[in-house]
Amino acid sequence: MSELTKLSASRIKTAQTCSWTYWCNYKLKLPQSGNDGSSRGTICHNIFELLGDKHKAEFNIIIKEGTIWNTKVVASQVKEEAEELKVDDQENLDLIDEMIVAGLRCDFFGDTEEKPEEAESERFFDLEIEKPEKGIRYAVRGYIDKLFKYKDNSVIIRDFKSSKQVFKGKEITDNLQNLIYSLAVKNLMPETEPQSEFIFLRFDLEKDVLGERGKGYVRMDKITEEELEGFEYQLTEFQKYIDGFDEDCAKSNFAAKQDYPRDGTFGGPLACGKDGFKVSYGQPVLDKLGEPIKAFICPYRKPMEYYAIQDKDGKVLKTSFIEKKDSLDPDKDLGEKVVKMNYDGCPHWQNKVKIDDFLDG
Repeated sequence: MSELTKLSASRIKTAQTCSWTYWCNYKLKLPQSGNDGSSRGTICHNIFELLGDKHKAEFNIIIKEGTIWNTKVVASQVKEEAEELKVDDQENLDLIDEMIVAGLRCDFFGDTEEKPEEAESERFFDLEIEKPEKGIRYAVRGYIDKLFKYKDNSVIIRDFKSSKQVFKGKEITDNLQNLIYSLAVKNLMPETEPQSEFIFLRFDLEKDVLGERGKGYVRMDKITEEELEGFEYQLTEFQKYIDGFDEDCAKSNFAAKQDYPRDGTFGGPLACGKDGFKVSYGQPVLDKLGEPIKAFICPYRKPMEYYAIQDKDGKVLKTSFIEKKDSLDPDKDLGEKVVKMNYDGCPHWQNKVKIDDFLDG
């Protein structure tokens, strides 16, 4: 049998959101520029992993003083990573500080009510499941931010989120991460009953007088074994789709041709963004310095030139933007080389530009 592509929640969601974006990400491997939000999230996750198993003294200082800046190891690592990711301005550093403190205060060790028998940070899973009698075959891989197992065999799966909005609509009722993580835990620990919770670090996580946490704490309903088996059939079909993904598939489900989501989630034409600047009530949106803020636009919408490392067979191993060519380090002993490449842009939008130019002419 052929080797299976390792599925993940992000890989599946990308393909569902826009088939062309999937093609650019996973097949062409086009270079990607990070954004402040993802960079802040990366730093927070790294600190949570650091404090998950050690540096308890630094954890205690942060909880007591409500900031990371009076610690040695944590503060040093945050500053170093923030500088590397270019989010070392005061506004970003303040946000990172607030999010780390919020995450640590939200029952970080899972022992507020009962001490767990097992506790892990960044639990890795890599599963290949075959059930020939049921026609089920799929492979999934991922990391669980924090995992707590208790003596009654209940398991809490915790995932930290640094996004600007909490889950809405199908993100709550049909959440891919929840399904995949629960399925993984059930395979790794068959006797347990897993349940997922998502911690949105930019929202209220504090408990009220009734002991209920704020909007940023989202605990999902437990998934039944019947629901998990149904999801396995879905994964099997998606496995076939991804394993056979080619350029025709890439052009079959453009985000621009989908309906706008009605449940408040991000998808459809919203994923394409727009060229230009943010506008509100007909006026440009300005930053703190009074400068107009650029609108979000899909990074694959326009043509670009870039560099790539190719192996001796012409397979692309890694790419970079033009200005970051020096970051590519080919292994010449293996026949690898750096080549300049051209990307023609998203076919949907490039065809639209041609049609618009023809009509204008």
